[in-house]
Amino acid sequence: MGNLIPLEETASNEKSIMDYLKSIQFFSKLNQNELDSLIQWVKPYQAKSGTTVFEEGNQTPEFCLIAEGEIAIFKEISGAEHLKVADIKAGGSIGEMGILDDEPVSASAIATVDSVVFIITGPDFKKLVSENHALGVKLLWKIGEIISLRLRRTTGLLAEISIAKSDDI
Repeated sequence: MGNLIPLEETASNEKSIMDYLKSIQFFSKLNQNELDSLIQWVKPYQAKSGTTVFEEGNQTPEFCLIAEGEIAIFKEISGAEHLKVADIKAGGSIGEMGILDDEPVSASAIATVDSVVFIITGPDFKKLVSENHALGVKLLWKIGEIISLRLRRTTGLLAEISIAKSDDI
């Protein structure tokens, strides 16, 4: 977590942490008690434009929800060359795979505009799930939905690329 600024230290904290949590689509099916439990696990940060939120290869997986702003995802393709693979806007999330499989971070994430993000580390996520099963199931279900949607999109893109390549032959 490069130069992320803990949100409670920022002077312009007009919204409460709870207000931010309630505004994130990922948490829309949680009741007030579940949000109250969650608030102890997720840490809010301000990411100025250009700030690295995650770095590819990092050994500590983290799950990040974007409350405000936009995060670009970059994949290293050869040495120092990086390919932009996605822009994730407010309401989106990144880092789902790492907190489930404990593998190193698979791509870098950089704020493209000033952003507010909520982060939970892989170890904290596992602890949350083991201590609060009902909340854990809801969060894991939502993560499953996100990964499923992204896999469907990736499969569609792969099919389009395959068709385009076969047309070139």
